[in-house]
Amino acid sequence: MVRLLIIADDFTGALDTGIQFAKRGCTVRVRALWNTDSINIETDAEVLVIDSETRHKTGEEAHCIVSNIVRRALKWNIPYIYKKTDSVLRGNVGAELSALCDQTGNNVHFAPAFPIMGRVTRKGIQYVNGIPIAQSVFGKDPFDPVTSSDVVDIIRQEASEPVKVIDSDEVGKVNGNNCIYVYNAETDEELGHIADCLLRKNERFFAGCAGFAEMLAEKLFPVRQNDDHVLFPAKLLMMCGSVNPVTVRQMQTAENKGIPREHLTNSMRMDTRWIETEEADLCFRRWIEVLKEKNALILDVNRKNCESDQEKEQSIEPKNRTIVSENLGSIIKCLLDRGVEATLLLSGGDTLFAAMKAVAVDELEPIKEIVPGIVVSRFLYCGRLIYCASKSGGFGGESILLDLIKSLQRQDTTNYAE
Repeated sequence: MVRLLIIADDFTGALDTGIQFAKRGCTVRVRALWNTDSINIETDAEVLVIDSETRHKTGEEAHCIVSNIVRRALKWNIPYIYKKTDSVLRGNVGAELSALCDQTGNNVHFAPAFPIMGRVTRKGIQYVNGIPIAQSVFGKDPFDPVTSSDVVDIIRQEASEPVKVIDSDEVGKVNGNNCIYVYNAETDEELGHIADCLLRKNERFFAGCAGFAEMLAEKLFPVRQNDDHVLFPAKLLMMCGSVNPVTVRQMQTAENKGIPREHLTNSMRMDTRWIETEEADLCFRRWIEVLKEKNALILDVNRKNCESDQEKEQSIEPKNRTIVSENLGSIIKCLLDRGVEATLLLSGGDTLFAAMKAVAVDELEPIKEIVPGIVVSRFLYCGRLIYCASKSGGFGGESILLDLIKSLQRQDTTNYAE
């Protein structure tokens, strides 16, 4: 029976939240919502995570989709609902919190901090690594720029419910109904205190990112035996569909240490027929050979930083994001069909969603957070277990890819699970 439903607005966020429960031994399933008219919440898992794919929808569309999911959950008498939000508040935060509030007729308790990733909430302002989010790189996001650092202001852009800011030591003073409460928090200890107090008050509807979810997991589910000894393929194939400067620096750091990195051409990114060409066939063969010889390969959607006009590639425009993601998904499918043996790393929620759609897989099982911010899941494809790591574009330090590669290499991979 499902005890907790998590609703995330993108696939990577769904996985980095679901893993907080899986690592405690809970049965967790992460499901993509491909068809909003058919919401399936039937599962034998204790925790079900639904990727609503509403990050890039309009506020009205996001409100409608989340409302439909919540109504379905209430009919199934699911005890707890958690609205997963982006840790730097991209997407339709206000509309989705409003949907949860509307459908439940109850309070929603929102703690957006994620201290281990440098995201904290101080006096209602969201910071990333000490910088207000609107002044950080996320304020310059080409697709979803964050225009305000004030959490209340962000919510009120799309929600009409009352919004109140609460300090972590004032949780017991919460009163009222049908209100969105925003909690200040700068440490895991504060988040844990908030979770504990709210559960003691029999509150059921929560919101936040993976940080608050981890604290709720500790309170809701006792630690059980967890198989943490799954072995993954030692090679790493990264498909980067993120244009976030954080991810770009991470790839550059890896490349500087000798990790092969190839910048995809405009044809690879934009031409839906490219995968049928002779050039594509040669590329697939070459990439597989590189992986046999090296520990890792990065396929990067970002253009080269070149001086000559001939070498420069057109930047990805927001209107082209869907076709680019779908092409990346098709490339991943072609490589899997050719038998590539590697742990996949898909950076960016759009890339992960498109890849899963290309291989007709709508459910993943998160199994391990192999390094902080990178979750490894598995799925069955053509009789093979495929291991897929995911990472949000803005997560991690500059060495995170190198840390992941080292972690894979430290395994005894002579007989990894297949």
